[in-house]
Amino acid sequence: MGEWVKVSRLASIGSALGIGLMMMLPGVAHADSGCAYQGNDRACFINYSSSSSTLEVCDNEADGNGVYAVFYTMYIQYEIKVGDGNGSSAGCGTRTWSHGVHHFKICEDDAGEDTCVWWDQ
Repeated sequence: MGEWVKVSRLASIGSALGIGLMMMLPGVAHADSGCAYQGNDRACFINYSSSSSTLEVCDNEADGNGVYAVFYTMYIQYEIKVGDGNGSSAGCGTRTWSHGVHHFKICEDDAGEDTCVWWDQ
């Protein structure tokens, strides 16, 4: 009977450690794609896996204010800032990233503190 208790306790400890390790490892981002808007400006992402995504930021307002987005992985281990370098002219700023996006914010570089909107899935 004593051996059964030890084996059972070891199995419980092993399961708890396994779940804890899985939660610490970078996993697949929680969404496959998403977009957020700050006025008419837009930022989007597409996750292909936990290690591959495409990011896009579009300045759709001819107001002289730049637009950028900051994309984050789970647990904010990594971040990348992407902007639309040509302003409101045709075309958007795009990047590929070797991480999956978990959340992000789009910001307009306006007077004073930048105006930002967080993507909420």
